[in-house]
Amino acid sequence: MNERNIELQPAKKNRRKIIRSIVQLIIVVLLAVILIKAVFLTEKRTAETVPLNNKEGFIALSYFGVSRNDSPKYVSKKNLEEQLTLLEKQGYQTITQQDILDFYQKDKPLPEKALYLSFEDGRTDSSIFAQNIMEKLNYKATMFTYANKMDTRDNKFLKPKDLKLMERSGYWELGSNGYRLTYINIFNDKGQSLGVIDENNVPNKTTIEYYNHYLMDFIRNQYMIPSETRLEMEKRIRKDYTLMEEIYQQEFGEVPKAYAIMHANSLYNNMDPLVQHVNDKEIKDKFRMHFNLELGAYNDREADLYNLNRLQVSPYWSTNHVMMKIRQASKQNVEFKIGDLSLAQKWDVMNGAAEFENNEVTLTSAPSSEGRILFKEALPENYQAHFTFKGNVVGQQAFYINYDEKTNSYLRVALVDNEIVISEKLPGAGIVEKQRFQLNEIKWNEEEYAFNKATVYSYQDTQNGSRINDKEYPRNLTKKRVFNITVNKDKIEIDVDNVLSGTVQINPLLQGSQIGFGALYSKKDTSHEQYADDIYDTLIEDILITDSKDQTIFTNQYTNFEKVKHKTITMFNHVVDFFIDTF
Repeated sequence: MNERNIELQPAKKNRRKIIRSIVQLIIVVLLAVILIKAVFLTEKRTAETVPLNNKEGFIALSYFGVSRNDSPKYVSKKNLEEQLTLLEKQGYQTITQQDILDFYQKDKPLPEKALYLSFEDGRTDSSIFAQNIMEKLNYKATMFTYANKMDTRDNKFLKPKDLKLMERSGYWELGSNGYRLTYINIFNDKGQSLGVIDENNVPNKTTIEYYNHYLMDFIRNQYMIPSETRLEMEKRIRKDYTLMEEIYQQEFGEVPKAYAIMHANSLYNNMDPLVQHVNDKEIKDKFRMHFNLELGAYNDREADLYNLNRLQVSPYWSTNHVMMKIRQASKQNVEFKIGDLSLAQKWDVMNGAAEFENNEVTLTSAPSSEGRILFKEALPENYQAHFTFKGNVVGQQAFYINYDEKTNSYLRVALVDNEIVISEKLPGAGIVEKQRFQLNEIKWNEEEYAFNKATVYSYQDTQNGSRINDKEYPRNLTKKRVFNITVNKDKIEIDVDNVLSGTVQINPLLQGSQIGFGALYSKKDTSHEQYADDIYDTLIEDILITDSKDQTIFTNQYTNFEKVKHKTITMFNHVVDFFIDTF
């Protein structure tokens, strides 16, 4: 009877269909609006007239790619907007390739704070997600591309019609990464030679131990002995430059002025002299400038037009990390992002920079030193501290107890390279380690870590087996660690992730009454000496400090309403990302 009643209620079934269709339509319309705003160039850039009084130099920033949300490979749209907006707020103005040529060749000054902005690999998502930001800031950038991607069906890469539209908008100009992204002299973790493989055809990146880029060396056999003569090597390399030139001439009528070879820092630095010679000649014949280095963000007046520097921004860097890098390289007076002033005013920044946003504090160290913030309010003898460290595993994230600024004394609980290290510093004394606890090993995906090692190597190197140490974590690996610390007059009780717990006695000579947080790079982060980063971000989430009566002294935790709002936005973003990735 009940089944028959349902079958005989078509109006009710139709209403459900209509409601479902309306909901689906609303979602589709919202997604369409988002995509239309992101994909289409809605206006043309207006050139600005600015004073030209800078005879010193300029900073150059480069992004491998831009994604809609957080990604291990590409900077998120949100972070890109934060970084560029903060630079624009401080007066940084983008310059063109011609501006750079005029600066070095005609002694024409640049804007006081000159920024050369670029995106590499010619990715479609980079142009989509960066476009609205460029329009908002009236910024101009170079899109570097691979010539062989022009006539493929791979929609991940921009095609000539897209690039021409971008150029006409005035927000973009064209640069080149060369003809292709192909690897040579590849060896796996067993010391076996895999020869020459195009980037799209690499079978398993987690097993690749050594490799080089196509233009960087002789092609060598399994013993790393050249398998081609000098003439064959020169012919092969010249052919790549010729193919690249022909495609740009055919599609655009000219070769871009700017070039960025893959990989950075190799040319003029330990490259085989014969290979270097042919590259040097081809580059100077076909391009007018070359961003060869990735060692800093600044190019001064004495820089070489064919050996320019650009800072390749890592996806996991905070906005203040980028600002710290710029200040480190240029010595310019760079401002940092503060965020929520009502929260920031409760803390003193002793060193580095701190950003307070929602339920998170991002503490960025200065180069080769610790970033440190102190809570201004003195704490009682007994209190509890709850917080979560979310920074990269490779680094030091610290919590300071009984801190006395006058005597620089404290008890420190630090998360250092996946270990808990307890140390104290008495007045007038040095730092003494008291206890150390090893946390459980962290499982991680080796792909990104293993396949980022283009370098100069020998046959002996290739036969030494895997260069991956199980205890050597990649620098971009993050791990949440939840801390609950109970502080009494004479001891502290520490709980980490409800797994590790311990009790530490407090030396009566530690009379300070403040707490603080610290951030410091790890000296173990030396897997790539030339790329070693001495600036570190610690992310401190959900701080809650309460007294012995459970009264809140400080918190940045979400309220229940804010939690629901945050989860809703996160869920919606996942839906949008699914549609973008799928369609």
